[in-house]
Amino acid sequence: MQFLNIYSCDFIHSKSDDSLSIGIWFQTSSSFDGNIVDGDGGDGECNIDDGSYTAEENGLVAGARSALIISMLCGMSALIMVMFEWCICEICCAGLVEGLAFVGAWGCGLGVYMIYGIDGCGTLEEEINEGTTDDTISNFGTSLIPDSIINIPTGTDCDWGPGATYNLLACIAYFGCGILLCCTPQPKPICKQ
Repeated sequence: MQFLNIYSCDFIHSKSDDSLSIGIWFQTSSSFDGNIVDGDGGDGECNIDDGSYTAEENGLVAGARSALIISMLCGMSALIMVMFEWCICEICCAGLVEGLAFVGAWGCGLGVYMIYGIDGCGTLEEEINEGTTDDTISNFGTSLIPDSIINIPTGTDCDWGPGATYNLLACIAYFGCGILLCCTPQPKPICKQ
């Protein structure tokens, strides 16, 4: 299911602009610069032209991309190892390597959600300022909190898209496969029966 996120633009939806959707590699607007603002979304069509994703320099986007690729590779390698052992021959201590591959797959799969930390998806400072009606208290409070904490991304200005659901389902499947691998008895290979 994670491969659906490679060419999609529906991982994140902007709360401020219904036509702006952001994917791991593509977004709906050629004017998106990494900051979500009103009117940024364009026509809602996925723009897959080279160089159209202008937030590529964002470290969180690069991390989400890497996590997605590593997760898919770990999942595919675990599948290949399990199928090889199930069909052809038993391998000593293969369950440990297969289990580690499944852990890597669901762990990196959850790391894809770091894309919600991009600029424009909300910070702690914005939440503090929105939560109070007294400007004096919010200004005083935000001046006491260090910048390293006040600029922590929260993702509250972005909505969950279908791509995020596909990724979560893949992570649940990887986790479930890892549990089944540990709890079920190891059968003899099909070729040796």
